[in-house]
Amino acid sequence: MLMLALLLGTVVCDVCGQLCFKIGVDEKHAASGLLGTITSRWILAGVLIYVVEFTCWFAALSMTPLSFAFPFMALSYCGVVVASRFILHERVSTRRWIATALIAIGVALVCAP
Repeated sequence: MLMLALLLGTVVCDVCGQLCFKIGVDEKHAASGLLGTITSRWILAGVLIYVVEFTCWFAALSMTPLSFAFPFMALSYCGVVVASRFILHERVSTRRWIATALIAIGVALVCAP
C-alpha cells in the first residue's frame, strides 16, 4: 500500500510541477528574459515539487520493480491533460482525450496484478 501511495505521489508531483512550470513561463515577467523566468516563484515551486517527486520516486523504486513503476508513471501524461483542461482551461481535442484514455487503459493492463 505504501508503494502505491508513493507512486501516486510521484504522479501527482509530476503533474503539479508541470503546471507550475507552465504558469511560470506564461507569467508577464517571463518576457524579461531567461533570468526573469528562472526566478519566477512558479518555476521555483515547480523545482521544489520535483525534489519531493524524486524523493518519492526513489522510495517507490526501493519497493517495487522498475518494470511496474515506470509504466505507472505514464499516468502523469493523463494527469497533465486533465489538469491542462480544467486548471489551465486549455482546449483538449477529442483525439487527445481518446489517446489519454488509451494510455490509462495501457497502464491498467501493464500494472494489473
